[in-house]
Amino acid sequence: MKKVSYVLCIFSIIVFSIFSSEAFAQEGIHAEIKSKTQPEDNIFFMFIQVTLRNSDGGLVTYMESNKLIDVDKKIINDTLDHFSSSMEIPIFELNDKKFQVFIIETTTEFDSNTMYANAYYDVTINEQSHSAARFNFDAFLTSPGDEVTAVWTFARLV
Repeated sequence: MKKVSYVLCIFSIIVFSIFSSEAFAQEGIHAEIKSKTQPEDNIFFMFIQVTLRNSDGGLVTYMESNKLIDVDKKIINDTLDHFSSSMEIPIFELNDKKFQVFIIETTTEFDSNTMYANAYYDVTINEQSHSAARFNFDAFLTSPGDEVTAVWTFARLV
């Protein structure tokens, strides 16, 4: 009898997982543009790459994603405007659409053991820091001397 109940329990779990549309690990807003009505809506692609290297420079972790949360497209677009005004950003054309690609790299070196679970695209405006986007992931443990590099890639129509 115990064997039958174990089989029924396993069968129930399999059936539930097949027919369940709930994805427990998915959360947040995807960085997708669906309308072109606001100036900040010209951002059509956002992507992040995160690498963790140990104190010897060896690669420990690499992650990439286009699933960002807490995205403030207006702040991002304003920073891209600032970059465009202070440096030459090439304009590309594909299928009669002109666009620019911005690659922004930030590096953080750790001086103690800590759990690292978010990469933020922070912008300072009038000496106040604002988070414009966040990449949330399963945390990893860092040690003194470890270094995390986040490479943010934004593409926008011009």
